[in-house]
Parts: sequence; C-alpha cells; structure tokens
Amino acid sequence: MKLVDIPGVGPRLKERLVDHYGSEERALDAVMEGDIAGLLQVLSERQALSLLQAATAERYGATPGQFLATEEAERIYRALVGKIASHAHTEYARLKMGTVFPSDSIELIESNRRMAALAMDWAARLEGSEVIGLLRRIKPLREKAAGRAKGRAIVAGSLDSFQELKSRGLDRLIDIHLVESPRELFDIRSGYGHVCLTGGEIPSGDVEEAESLDDWYLVPEAVLSFFQENIDSLKAAAKASKLLEEALIPGFAEFASLEGLLSRLGQGNDSEAGRLEALLENLHKEVDDAVIWANSELKGRIEASSVTLAGMDILQVLGRGEGVRELFQVQMRGMFQEVLAEARDRTASRLDLLGQERVELDWVFASEVGFPLEIDRRALHQMEHRLRREIEASSLVERRELARALHDRKEEAERMVHEIMEFDFLHAIGSYAISHGMTLPEIVSEPSIGFLDGRNVSLEPAEPVSYSLGKTGLVEHEERVVILSGVNSGGKTTLLDLIAQIAILAQMGLPVPATKCRLSIFQELYYFSKSRGTLSAGAFETAMRKFSVVGNDSRKLVLADELEAITEPGASGRIIGSLLDELQRHDSVAVFVSHLAEEVTRFAETPVRVDGIEAEGLDKDNNLIVARSPRYDHLARSTPELILARLVRSTKGQEREFYQRLLDRFDKVA
Repeated sequence: MKLVDIPGVGPRLKERLVDHYGSEERALDAVMEGDIAGLLQVLSERQALSLLQAATAERYGATPGQFLATEEAERIYRALVGKIASHAHTEYARLKMGTVFPSDSIELIESNRRMAALAMDWAARLEGSEVIGLLRRIKPLREKAAGRAKGRAIVAGSLDSFQELKSRGLDRLIDIHLVESPRELFDIRSGYGHVCLTGGEIPSGDVEEAESLDDWYLVPEAVLSFFQENIDSLKAAAKASKLLEEALIPGFAEFASLEGLLSRLGQGNDSEAGRLEALLENLHKEVDDAVIWANSELKGRIEASSVTLAGMDILQVLGRGEGVRELFQVQMRGMFQEVLAEARDRTASRLDLLGQERVELDWVFASEVGFPLEIDRRALHQMEHRLRREIEASSLVERRELARALHDRKEEAERMVHEIMEFDFLHAIGSYAISHGMTLPEIVSEPSIGFLDGRNVSLEPAEPVSYSLGKTGLVEHEERVVILSGVNSGGKTTLLDLIAQIAILAQMGLPVPATKCRLSIFQELYYFSKSRGTLSAGAFETAMRKFSVVGNDSRKLVLADELEAITEPGASGRIIGSLLDELQRHDSVAVFVSHLAEEVTRFAETPVRVDGIEAEGLDKDNNLIVARSPRYDHLARSTPELILARLVRSTKGQEREFYQRLLDRFDKVA
C-alpha cells in the first residue's frame, strides 16, 4: 500500500507528509496507526480526521459517511463522539475519538469491539487510580532547538577538528575556537568557566582534554534539551507507565528504566555540586555580615581599651615626628588578629568551607591592622570565579552522564508518550461505557434491532426503555416496520434518538447504553427529524426526493418523526403508508412516529404494526404518568384527553363544566 492509495491523498499532500515524516514508509505507518498529533502539525483538524478515517476505511473496505445517510444521523454521531471524548484527559485522545466511525464492515466492527472490550476491562481495573491525574499532564512532545551553552567553550587544536565540529552544527550550541599555540589556549581559558580541548598537539595545562567527541560529551545540552523541554509530560508518562505495568496493562514494561533517568533531570544528584552552589550563592552575604560584625566588635573593644607608651616609644615619636600610627598598630595587632580570626571562623562555619576554601577566605580578609576593617575584593572575585568553574565542572559531569544515558532514548520516550495517549483514547471509551452501564451488543443476521433497559445518553437521568423491531428474540413480536403512536411529550422522539444512538454505537463497534441488545448490521441509517409546518410545493418535492432512498435494496434502518407535516393531512396518510409498504418489501427496519396511525394503516397495502407510548393517567400533582416503553400492537391514547382531565380537576364552576363537556366528547374519560 502507498500513500496515494488512500482516498484524498494526491501528489501535493503526499509530498507534505513525506517531508514531515522523513519517508513515505514512515508517513504511511503514521497514518495507518492514527497519529493524529503528528498529522496536526501538517494538516488542519478536519483534514487530519478525514485522512485517518479514509485510511481506516481503505484497510477494512468501508466507506466513511455511508452509514450516516442524513443530517440528523450525523448530528447524533457527532454528539456521541463528543460525549465519549469528554472522558479523555489528553487532547490527542479527544481528537482521535473522531477517527472512529460507524460502518457496515464486519471486520472493522469486530476489530473495534475487541478494542472496546479491552478498554472496559482496563478502565474497570483503574477506577480511582492515580493514573487518571497523570494523564491530564501529558501533552504531545515538542521539538525545540537547544539553547547555547553559557560559560563553556570547545577549543580545536587543528583545522580539521575545527571544521568537523562546525559541520555537525555544534557552533550553534557552544562557542568553538581554533587555537594554534598554548598562549591562545591560555587566553581563551581565562574567559570561560570551562574549556574542552579537542584534536591537535597543544599542551593543555589545566584545560580538559576531550575523552569523547560525541554530542552527549561535548554539548550534553544537545541531548538533554528535548527531555527538559517536555519534562512534565515525560515524567507523568513514565510514572503512568509504571502504574499501568503494576495494573497488568500490557505494553508498558519496556519504559521502566526511563522513570529513573527522567527524575534526575533538573535536580543534580551531586551533593558536592549542591554544596558549592550554596556556597557561591551565600558567599557575598556571609562575608559582608562578618565584616559588619568584626567592625562592631573592634569598635567596642577599642573604645574600652587604653594604650600605654614606653619612654623610648615617646622619644622616638618626638624625635622623628612620625610613627604614631605604627605604634598604635603594634599595640592593637593582637586585638585585631583575634577579632579577624573569629570573623573568619564564623564565616567558614556558616559556609561549610573545606580545605582550600578556608585558605582563600584568609586572602579575602585583609591582614593589615586598620579600622574600619576592609576585605580584599579582588580575592573575593577570584574565589567566586574558581567556585563557578568547579560547579560547572561538577555539573558538566552529571549532565554528561545523563546525556550519555539518554542520547539513544529519544524515540523510546516519544513512543512511551504516544502509547500513554493511545491508552487514554482506549480508557475514555471504557470509562464512558462503564459510567453509563453500557454493554457490547449481540450481532444477529436477521434485519432487526432490540434492547432491554436502553437509556438515552443525552438525558440525565434517563428512564430505561425496552423496545424491539424484527426478529431479535427479545420479545414475541417480530415485525420490522412499525408506526409509533403516543402522547405528546411521552418520549417518542427520545426513543427514536435512543434507537439511533444504539445503532450508531453498535456499528462503530462500541458498547451501547442498554443491559442487553441484539441487532443486525445495517448499511445505512436514515433519520428524518420532525418537519416544521406544511411544506411548499417545491419543498415537498425536495422532501420526496430524500425519501426515495427507501426503495433501494440496501439493508437500512429508517427513523422518521411525524412526517405528516410534509403536506395536507389527507395526503400524509397515503404517503406514509406507501413509504412503509416500500420498506416492508425490502430488507429494512423502520419506525415512523405519527399521530395518524389509523389513517396510515388504512392506506398501507401491507400489514403495519402500531405500537404506543401510553399515558397511564395523572399523578396527585396533575402531571402525566407515562410508561416510556412502547406497548406492542397498541394505539396509544391521545394527550388532549388527559390535558382536559387535568383542567377538569384543577378548575371550578362554569370553567370546569366547560372542560367536562369537551372531555365527554372523547370515547374514554380519564
């Protein structure tokens, strides 16, 4: 199979798909596997869904849209897809729900039934699981160019090495320099926190010589950028994979090792690097605090002290006329050194300094006697610079180790997220089915549809309804074509919607909202909604053209709601009767809702069963009591009788007498 074998894929679309996926084989695999997320990067949502439906149809020999033969059938299908999609937690799953469509392909229906059975089993296992919260965090992975590495450089010791690094595009990620002498290397080294030397024979001194020329070593950011950009989705997917594996959901064990690696992203495991980062962050503040303390301490001690000069000291000062400052420094040196030592000890303790760091701190605190105490800012800057280099070196080791572990795991990570989103698609189907008490219907050969305790999913709460058309084995009545009569607001249209919902879901291969259901596979579903007023001659002709389909030989399910409004009442009975006769002669199942049941049966040439949704009376609040499940072979009472009975009950005097006289005109009185 090739891309152009899929209906709707021409040369231009093929070119776009191949450019996006890299090859026709990969593009075809993506389409056949339903990669809605990838296709949306190339196509509109409508185009992507249409393409995926066409690909599925091509595989199973189906035709998208053929089953849904009217706008009303399409409307109910879209509403069902929306309701199931509302149980999805990822945008991927919500969109992919639109790729499932009803058809008459037994192979496609059976494939989807197996999928749905698995989905319900998995959803039942995971009720209340932490997985659900994790699914909400997962989004399609983004590909973003890595940012430039700061404070680091690669130095090439030869022109060949320099050109090879640039040909790989590494110069877009990190500074790369060509050096030809130790002096050039030294100059570059002084401007960066870390320099890595590749190629050539130049003595490296304290510059790191590259142990590998792979990207993960030279610029680990090139590998880690993808994972960091998608870290929340990846971590959620990895944890969800672990939970799904523990729940014995197959296909997720292979991703177990990713969770540990992903947990290290953004949180270095090197405790020494952490100590150095904390030291660098707090160094300035602690030194400044120590200076403030030392000056305060010196001031207090000096104010409380006195200086004794020996005679020779006085003669020396008088004779030379100078040296008083030096005399005071000598006298105060002990006090100064004592306070300075204590200030250094306090700072070293608070910063957790080790070895060389304590020596560097001695350079920071001036040793000359003077007030106020001042620090050597240059020494402090050098100490900070060295710390940054150490942190970078330590952090680089950690990043390299992680990049080395992840450099060949990108496709695995993409596959993991894809599988989790695919699971969400299945879980949405299973979750929706369980929440509505749905079951997989039994497929039978005779044209028929029947169900027990069916519930219209558009109603909350929905009263259960049982009904059967054709040889379902659920009831003794086996007629395929019926007229449904009944009271206004009794639920006739709701029942038609329910029949359509069950037929559409069943032929999508999905569970239906009933405790038990049997139906045949139909080639087409025609749902004609209620007409709004008598049609003009031209509109009547258009309507008749729509109904002409009842005469074809395809197995169809036809639902029609009060077609009598298409023309005058006298003609309506004849037309509906003729339509029912046509349906009787073909392999079809039909329900026509009509208030003209007696007239229709008079004009029909074939026997037509009349069922009724009966109002059983009025409750204590004068509301209609309706038995929602139709009674077979029963013409239901009309609503006006009961409305008049309600008016008789709720009024008095002459008004009540008026309503009673009207009610008496009916054969039956409520």
